[in-house]
Amino acid sequence: ISMNIFNPEHDLCLANGDPNFVPPESALRFGRECAGLNSWIETGDGIIPWGWDAVLKRRLIRDGISPDLLPSDRFLEDVKILSHRRNALHANDFLLESLPCLRQFADSGRAFEAHSCEDVLALADRFGDAVAKAPWSGSGKGLRWLRAGELSENDLGWCRNVLRKQGSVIIERRENVARDFAMLFSIFGNEVRFEGMSLFFNENGMYKGNVLGSDEWILSQLSAYLPREIFIELKDALAAFFRRNYLGVYQGYLGVDMFIFKDAADSFRIAPCVEINARMTMGLLARRIFDRHLDYSPDCGLRLVRDIRSCSVPSGRFTLRMDYSPSGLRLPDGAIPLTHFSDGFQYAVIVYSA
Repeated sequence: ISMNIFNPEHDLCLANGDPNFVPPESALRFGRECAGLNSWIETGDGIIPWGWDAVLKRRLIRDGISPDLLPSDRFLEDVKILSHRRNALHANDFLLESLPCLRQFADSGRAFEAHSCEDVLALADRFGDAVAKAPWSGSGKGLRWLRAGELSENDLGWCRNVLRKQGSVIIERRENVARDFAMLFSIFGNEVRFEGMSLFFNENGMYKGNVLGSDEWILSQLSAYLPREIFIELKDALAAFFRRNYLGVYQGYLGVDMFIFKDAADSFRIAPCVEINARMTMGLLARRIFDRHLDYSPDCGLRLVRDIRSCSVPSGRFTLRMDYSPSGLRLPDGAIPLTHFSDGFQYAVIVYSA
């Protein structure tokens, strides 16, 4: 059996934890209107979802798929555990211990796991400006911006609710972010493989799009802020972290979000592991689209071609974006949708000129 399933509600299902959870219609509609999106990633045969969770497994069994073809409940529980935001804190500590050269540009004191409102208040007071994150949440969801001395009862109520439902809250110092990026990995069999780089942009923590470019071009952009060697060594150290902590437990793709920021002294620094996504990511999609499926020439313009296996698209000239409009979308001139697009659709993932 071969099946590609785009289930963007995956993170919300992990956050809820109930196999009978019914995701909001907006997330389900996004999945329907952009169905098959992850087929561009080309993962081979089998049942290939954006991410595995108990809600999806229950849905597939209800639709007649044999449980023998689906992951075990133990694997699904491991996916949830490995998707908890505390794993990013553990990875950050590992990276700083493993890479002495990284300590000049990063620190271990910008994010902590809080287990009470008292912890939240103390960390907000310590950081001044901070962001509170639910341990499990959807993209752009589960975030709360905090300011020391100005925490409202709504802020504390939000934290109490997350503490009650998920057991903790991650509190991070809010930074002046200069560039968001990610490193992409996969684990299949006994191999941890580096899948490439991702240069993306967001708004208030919500993903907006990816710049399409080669790994070498992305490295050249990042090297304008910090020495190139930092990123090379960081890639190798992350692979070592996954071999130690994920190999033999998890099978699938991993995306590690990072950013470069400017500190109070006006120097550029790095947050080397902000989040680990144990699923497919839009960065992985952008990586595959650029490397395998796009062709561009001044005469013919931009073409989307499956399986060309070579890319002539100029790095940084095009972007991959998720577009949304509650009143229906109109594609910009020259834009190419990655999935079927019809009048009245509210969601589309498209490629167009930057």
